[in-house]
Amino acid sequence: MFNRSLALAVASLLVVSVAVAPVTAQSDRPSWSGEVFTQLETGFDLYNDASGGLDLGPLAGQIENKRVNLYVSDGAETAVYSFRMTGDGTVVDLRESVHEDATLRMETDRETISTIADANSGDQAANRFADAVRSDDIVIKGEQGNVVAQVTWGVLNALKGLLL
Repeated sequence: MFNRSLALAVASLLVVSVAVAPVTAQSDRPSWSGEVFTQLETGFDLYNDASGGLDLGPLAGQIENKRVNLYVSDGAETAVYSFRMTGDGTVVDLRESVHEDATLRMETDRETISTIADANSGDQAANRFADAVRSDDIVIKGEQGNVVAQVTWGVLNALKGLLL
């Protein structure tokens, strides 16, 4: 009788924990993450519609054709998004999650994302992004586990003042 009751209690606990686990995982995202995702969609749409391009000089070739995880912070909270830069410099496949195959990591804050998203044109959005990279309001690195990208961006960031 005791073993049956114990088994029933353990089974009930497992069912409850499986049912609660997805809710817990969803609440790990900051409450503002959806708003930032919408800003990213707006900013990337503006940028992709621009006839110009991103002027990052020699750094541009290190971003093209790369999958990127974007870490956006606000105080102690961080939300992660991912996207891919194509060979022609457009942004595709924006997701509200980390991408396991990302080679690059961009780190910034909500204020910087808001400034870029509030642009009036794609060219202005691209210029604001480039300015944020130059001023280290957006920092580009190799994603963890991608040693070549980490070394490459370590050197590029050290030389950024000379390259841009």
